[in-house]
Amino acid sequence: MSPQQTFQNRQDTFQNLADNFQKQYNQWAIFRAILFLATIAVSYATNLFWGGNYVIPVVIIGISVFLFSVSKHLKIKYLRDKNRALTRLNEDELKRLENIFTRAETGEQFAESNHFYSSDLDIFGKQSIFKLLNRTHTFTGSAMLAEWLKFPATKSEILVRQEMVAELSSKIDFRQNLEASALLIEEVAEPTHKLFQWSNSPENEEIKKPIFQYGKYLPYLTIPLILAWAFDFLPIGYPLVMLVIHGFIGKQIYETVSNALEQTLRLTGALKAYASLSETVVNEPFTHPQLLQLQSELSEASPAIKALEDILNKLGNRANPFFMFIVGIPTLWDIQYFIKLENWKRQHRDNLSKWLLIIAQFETLNSFAGLHFANPDFVKPEISDDSIALKVTSLGHPMIRKMKRITNSIEIEGEGKTVIITGSNMSGKSTFQRTVGVNIVLALAGSVVCAEAFTCSCMQIFTSMRTQDSLEEDTSSFYAELKRLKTLIQAINSKQLAVNSYQLPIFYFLDEILKGTNSKDRHDGAKALMLQLHKTRASGFISTHDVELGDEFEKQGFVENYSFSSEVVNGDLVFDYKLRAGVCHSFNASLLMKGIGIEM
Repeated sequence: MSPQQTFQNRQDTFQNLADNFQKQYNQWAIFRAILFLATIAVSYATNLFWGGNYVIPVVIIGISVFLFSVSKHLKIKYLRDKNRALTRLNEDELKRLENIFTRAETGEQFAESNHFYSSDLDIFGKQSIFKLLNRTHTFTGSAMLAEWLKFPATKSEILVRQEMVAELSSKIDFRQNLEASALLIEEVAEPTHKLFQWSNSPENEEIKKPIFQYGKYLPYLTIPLILAWAFDFLPIGYPLVMLVIHGFIGKQIYETVSNALEQTLRLTGALKAYASLSETVVNEPFTHPQLLQLQSELSEASPAIKALEDILNKLGNRANPFFMFIVGIPTLWDIQYFIKLENWKRQHRDNLSKWLLIIAQFETLNSFAGLHFANPDFVKPEISDDSIALKVTSLGHPMIRKMKRITNSIEIEGEGKTVIITGSNMSGKSTFQRTVGVNIVLALAGSVVCAEAFTCSCMQIFTSMRTQDSLEEDTSSFYAELKRLKTLIQAINSKQLAVNSYQLPIFYFLDEILKGTNSKDRHDGAKALMLQLHKTRASGFISTHDVELGDEFEKQGFVENYSFSSEVVNGDLVFDYKLRAGVCHSFNASLLMKGIGIEM
């Protein structure tokens, strides 16, 4: 069964289930209303015919049945909402197959203005690789997906990710249940940095003072005194004195509790989502050792996170003045639950960030697994041990629909190598470079790629493709490109670009190199740069209209020439977007200018 048929069948199934649960929901709503009215009527009739002594059992039975109906009603609501969420997920997957993205998240909050490639390769944005992949719902999951796309992994990490993605790809029920669990909670995407700040902060020393550690037992004396006064056993003075003492003690810790809540309270909904997600992961059978290890580390997460959520919810009750007056002061509520909060932090502080990151990892792996499942013709890339190696067969851009996708094959191996791509305007030079770059990014993140065969080594991608002028920085487009090329040279010479102490070679994509200057300077500058890059641990692609550059390096062993071209058919320009060996000497600018009315 094709992915499209699978998603369509699942969408229909879950929609039918959601409709059925909606009918049950409506029926139970009517039943609850009837039950409420019936309890009142039966109680009245009982009192009228048999007397007040029989009313209490009737009311107790009525309330018990009513509470059961409420529980049942809420369970049906949950099942209805979950099936609605699963329906939306499959509808979203169907639209993804057509490159229509319904989710609002673009990942642009994770973009970096001077990143080596993310802007040029559309890693983030409205029509981006992030949107194609993203099946995360927590903030931490989205951030991890962005990190995996921005920074290449080591070979060992890539191979493990590939294996985990392959296993998760077939687990469509688990993957969609994971997403649905998150979708049911509105606050799931709340940023968690304040929670991390709180959990990593030192233990609160103030709450350890004797006034609080011993004072927390005062309610065991105060509450009986209040009850004794209520039943006229004691004058009001005794409990009032105790309440004043409570108020004095509570004031000492009020600001401290407020600060802790400011960091954590907004995240109670998100914590509920994390608890639900961890429970979904823990209950799934896995076979891959790394998935089993992550699952084991998450085994205690759900009850612990639920306990934290409960503590924060109860501490949050202090915001209600009526509650604080009636319950908060007599029970020293702030102290009781702040101590519990600090005890929770002491016990789980080292695990909380780990748990949230494990959940984020499952979400990120799910994103890659979703791409894998939806595109069964995509392949798992081979990761070469060579310094620089790229060999691709029938490579296409994953953001272009299959029926419109044009694929190409190419190979480049060794350091100091350059592929010059010449060709006419609009023939596909830029798209081809982006196609290669995007697939390398996916491969080095652990994903499948859009090709029949794909081999690459671990490399640092660098692009200079969309440099433009800036009024704010008083920068021309030519100078902006020079700044970008300077960054490339600095990166090649840097000792910082390393993964596990291994210096990554640079693989560059330079589009329409030095286009902002005259032809002679452009030629001389491009030639000098290529000769300089040849002496480094860098290889890559340069596209240009400068055919002389290609001709001049035709016989150089470190340069290969490829091209795209167009042809005129019945007076119209036709592009096949196929890569050919050699320099392109036919251009179409004059025909394009004639086409818009310029008399040539």
